[in-house]
Amino acid sequence: MGSKRLDSISDYARHGYDLRVACKCGHVATIDSLRLSLECSERKLSRSMFAIERRLRCKACGGRDIKCGQAER
Repeated sequence: MGSKRLDSISDYARHGYDLRVACKCGHVATIDSLRLSLECSERKLSRSMFAIERRLRCKACGGRDIKCGQAER
């Protein structure tokens, strides 16, 4: 089994992973990586994971202290 570099949301989509987002309040969500990648492309936003984490906000508490990881489709 090889390792996969997941440095951008496009990498997640290419390898078939969705994005798992967890907030410090305990709320966890799954985001469709392909849809998010296309939206970033249309809006001319960076698709790097660092930039994605900085833009996302928790739906439950509105906080920005979140962590992203992979979720199987």
